[in-house]
Amino acid sequence: MSAEATYELKQGPARGEALSLAVRGRIDIHNAQQLLDEISARAGNGVHQVSLDLGDVEYFDSGGGALLLMLRQRLAQRQIDLDIARSTPAIDGFLSLVDQEAVLKPTAAASVAPGLVEKLGEGALRFGQDVRDLVVFTGELMIGLYHAFLHPRQVRWHDTWIYMERAGLDGVPIVTLISFLMGLITAFQAAVQLTQFGADIYIANLVGLSITRELGPLMTAIIAAGRSGAAFAAEIGTMKVSEEVDALTTMGFDRTRFLVTPKVLALLFMLPCLTLIADLVGVLGGLFVAVFGLDLPAQVFMRQTRISMGIWDVASGLIKSVVFAMLIAGVGCLRGFQASSGAESVGRITTSAIVAGIFMIILADAVFTVVFHYW
Repeated sequence: MSAEATYELKQGPARGEALSLAVRGRIDIHNAQQLLDEISARAGNGVHQVSLDLGDVEYFDSGGGALLLMLRQRLAQRQIDLDIARSTPAIDGFLSLVDQEAVLKPTAAASVAPGLVEKLGEGALRFGQDVRDLVVFTGELMIGLYHAFLHPRQVRWHDTWIYMERAGLDGVPIVTLISFLMGLITAFQAAVQLTQFGADIYIANLVGLSITRELGPLMTAIIAAGRSGAAFAAEIGTMKVSEEVDALTTMGFDRTRFLVTPKVLALLFMLPCLTLIADLVGVLGGLFVAVFGLDLPAQVFMRQTRISMGIWDVASGLIKSVVFAMLIAGVGCLRGFQASSGAESVGRITTSAIVAGIFMIILADAVFTVVFHYW
């Protein structure tokens, strides 16, 4: 008996290559390591099986359970089998709760980092899957919008109004602030060069055309991608993770008409309105610089703006905003449907929706710029 360990380890008569051991007393977290070392030391060379008698164990806790698992693992490494000859209900109850095979399974070696070719292959596969999902989703969206045009009474207008408020009215403050600053910055940058030639008046031309043709619709769309596109992706992604989308499909609802069409319609209505506000406030930012920074009369600045701008300059920006709205809402909803499981997946697809939305906006803007230039 060990005075500190409070257990007694007895060795029975040897039976060939089998070692018989019996434990009495307590097996707890304080003496488990010492007992493990003693049993391992007695299982010397020539032993192929250890028979352990635990029938007289008075106390057994998690330390004892760890002892049995570690002992089995040590002996297995030396190709020695462990056999529990007798046991107690406490020990049997503990062992029934533990998946010994999973606990004792050797840890897999660290996987080798994929090479460049493997990464390129994985990227190509993901890109192909994204293109396939995009084509399928675009077809579903076109069918949903066509159905909404033919049957406007079947559109969920209540939800559409809610999304219009979130995407439009709630976005007015940030759009106004960003547009005013863009107009102000553009006017300051133009003044640096134009004042050298005494052409301060042409700041109105530069600010008006750049805001209405490019900066107004582009900055408004980027803000909408960060707000509405991310919100659409997070909302649908959360529904996908919680299996609400599958429930809607099971009940016979078309997921595109039920979830996507109200969001797309709301952004189609509100993004052109936000673009008009951005154009107006951006020109006012240029006016602010001209009046307080260059001492130009406000009437002169506004007259020069009217002379330099035409209806097509504003209309081209509105046409862009309609396409941008389709891209933002479509990409956001598509990414939402691509959510797999867990909060991490929702965060990932939300980030992806913002990045993909901004990329599509800039790409479409580049195409529009080339087309309008030659048109």
